[in-house]
Amino acid sequence: MKFKISDPLVGFCAGGIIAFLVYQAVPSHWNMFAGMVLGGVLGMILKFVFMIGLIPFFGAFETMIPLSIIGMTVGMTGGMAAAYGDLPLSCTTAAGAMIGLLIAVMIQISNRRYQKIHE
Repeated sequence: MKFKISDPLVGFCAGGIIAFLVYQAVPSHWNMFAGMVLGGVLGMILKFVFMIGLIPFFGAFETMIPLSIIGMTVGMTGGMAAAYGDLPLSCTTAAGAMIGLLIAVMIQISNRRYQKIHE
């Protein structure tokens, strides 16, 4: 399987969008644990929305597994950052995008290693 640029690009965009939306939704006066829980739930809900739109174009494996991990981790991180209150939205969005990119690339590399082993 050849490395496709669309997989990391989807992870990058999804991570940034999830972090942005979760940061906007979590109130800044909450404690970090409540922000983490709400952010994780919102991240998983947003993951389903992304999956519905992206599976027909990129396939189930390339979207379901990375988006599941991205939705939970970026949602929890974005929720805690929003509850912390001192982090700007741009930094949280950039961090979410980088986390999404990292997760997508790690899954792509592990998939390539798995295919080499089983050839």
